[in-house]
Amino acid sequence: MPKHNRKRRHNKYESEIEIITPKNKFKILNERHGAEEAKLSELFGGASAFLQSLEEAEHEVGTSTANVDSGIGETDSDAEHKERSPVWLDEDDEVPVGTALDSQKRRLPNGGINSRSNEYKKLLKHKFEAIVGKPKWASLDKEDNSDSDDDILRTCGFITKRSKSHLPESTLEYKKVKDLNYHLYADGSQVNVIEYHPTSSVSLIAGSTGIATLFAVDGKENSKIHNIAFQRFPIYCAKFINNGNNILLGSRHNYIYDYDLMATSPTRITLPQNLTQCKNFIISPNEKYFAVIGRLGEIHILSTATKERLGLLRQDHDVTSLCFSSQGNLLYTHSTAGEVIIWDMNMRRAKYKWIDDGCIRGTAITTSNSNQFLATGSAEGVVNVYDIADLTVTKTPKPKKIVLNLTTAITDLKFNSSSELLALSSVEVDTSVRLLHLGSLTVFNNFPSFGTKLGRINVVNFSPGSGYLSLGNKKSAVALYRLKHYSSY
Repeated sequence: MPKHNRKRRHNKYESEIEIITPKNKFKILNERHGAEEAKLSELFGGASAFLQSLEEAEHEVGTSTANVDSGIGETDSDAEHKERSPVWLDEDDEVPVGTALDSQKRRLPNGGINSRSNEYKKLLKHKFEAIVGKPKWASLDKEDNSDSDDDILRTCGFITKRSKSHLPESTLEYKKVKDLNYHLYADGSQVNVIEYHPTSSVSLIAGSTGIATLFAVDGKENSKIHNIAFQRFPIYCAKFINNGNNILLGSRHNYIYDYDLMATSPTRITLPQNLTQCKNFIISPNEKYFAVIGRLGEIHILSTATKERLGLLRQDHDVTSLCFSSQGNLLYTHSTAGEVIIWDMNMRRAKYKWIDDGCIRGTAITTSNSNQFLATGSAEGVVNVYDIADLTVTKTPKPKKIVLNLTTAITDLKFNSSSELLALSSVEVDTSVRLLHLGSLTVFNNFPSFGTKLGRINVVNFSPGSGYLSLGNKKSAVALYRLKHYSSY
């Protein structure tokens, strides 16, 4: 792209982003003229309505998670312990909210956490925990955890053992709950992104209108927490990074946005030379780098910290989809010629390659957390499920299961966290979605139920604990299902 075009767009940066709160709009503060007042105001989110909406959303989630219908209950063992006395006292920590707001010339709704007599540090702490939750290192007392062995196994790629029986085959127990984004039907955006926060019950929805929205997921209200609008920046891909503290957003332009959730501040970053768009990218499991599909068979490897290019991979045919192994040491790519390549990320070179069985043009590829299954999708509507152990012992691996339930091009494939379910969908036909039971390699016969109208599904995803399944379509709706077998969010 010509240099004068990049310069022209860069100069428009301040006017290209608008932050939207649930009730009131407010202007972004000019970071280039970052006075002390501006920085403190930006830390608050720029509007009283944002803090108020966070408090309301947190209250609604707390009152609804114990409901029997949702099947999800959460307890806070820290509440049972008495608060410890600090080793020393700092006078600056005891500044009341009223004094802090007066010095900033700001106003907030009275009452509750915003009370002028309340400690200012408690208000900041409340905002942090409302967005990303309480970090584990902040717990003063050690908690008994009977799942420590399971945590070790999970880090090694094994499926966690459950106290309950394995997921039954043939019939799936589920419940249709309120659409995840029913607050935003009026936006009319094609849903391109459904992402779940790694540590909090929060979901990110984004689409072609350039609006990214955070929701508190409870299956009852699914309250809107916060949303951000990017001017002339349709969002094709977005991921949580930095342990959920930031969101990386990509579009058809030669720049991306890194949105800081705590500072409620977006940073525009120009992509490396010859990378003209960022419509499809994935984050490595260790979050140290991300891979972007480029042109003419290129895969760009960029640092998540600096956004600089770390490496460039090339193959003979255009890349259509890619995914990392659960350990992050391997990268799998699918192509327009139906060729699958396994890349060694340490050596940055192709390790194995083969033609996807019966595939003319590949469209999707994904691996399971257990590092046991690889699933591929094609333009012919065929989904192949391979045993990963078979991929390195022969040049023509055969799938363990060929799924023929869909007849149009596969748009999205997702394994759930326990590697017991595979969701497959196609955007070309209404309600074109199925769930595969991996234990028996059979498709559930009761999902979706007869007569269900879900529209043309563009993206699917499971919550971190597989308690919820979300389906986003081309008409702005995100259907939400509660999977009753899984007790956690």
